[in-house]
Amino acid sequence: MHKSIKALVSIFYCSNSELRKELKRIIGFNPLNIEYYKIALIHKSASFTSSDGATINNERLEFLGDAVLGMTIAEYLYNKYPDMTEGELTKLRSKFVNGTNLEKFSKDSGIDKIIVTRANLRKSIHLTGDAVEALIGAIYLDRGFGKAKYFIINKFLPSCISVQSRNNAIYNFKSELIEWCQYKKIDFRYDTILHPTSNNHRPLFLSNIYINDSIMGVGVGRSKKDAEQAASREALYGFQ
Repeated sequence: MHKSIKALVSIFYCSNSELRKELKRIIGFNPLNIEYYKIALIHKSASFTSSDGATINNERLEFLGDAVLGMTIAEYLYNKYPDMTEGELTKLRSKFVNGTNLEKFSKDSGIDKIIVTRANLRKSIHLTGDAVEALIGAIYLDRGFGKAKYFIINKFLPSCISVQSRNNAIYNFKSELIEWCQYKKIDFRYDTILHPTSNNHRPLFLSNIYINDSIMGVGVGRSKKDAEQAASREALYGFQ
């Protein structure tokens, strides 16, 4: 018997208590209707037809989970960063809700070990990440938006933050702007000085970012780094 078929058999015929235990470890609370979660783990390559003629796989739950995930991250960022513009929030949300983070979480949490599929996990792009979104959809249907939000904020999001922090990719607008200018082969330079209102007790810095000899961003901060980050952010989103 093909190993994926064995997986399909085991997921539907193993002890529900075993599956509940594994799911509780992954999501952080007890699942109620186990059937939602079983479907969430079935990739379309392992689809089967139910007695009433319906095709069973996790695609519909993936669709639902994607919407719940996007809404939750949007609300989180909206409340956490009240000074960010719509464009900045959109760009930042995309850094959380992407295939890399979804696939990483799937592997870190062990979701990838219980996915039912006939496809090659190593070659099938987004397969494991899609299962995470489907799982979120299952949680939403089973326990409501509150529990889905709990899972995203307390389980999924910390994994994203740790990845992004290591790569300095979330808040490093200067790095992002430099990469953009280098890619476009555009000249740029920073001019950072003490702000005219600065004093010895509370230093304040003013930074201008010049792109092709034109000021494209101005930033103020308590350190040169903060001022240049602010200037970079203004310049970066001025191009959008």
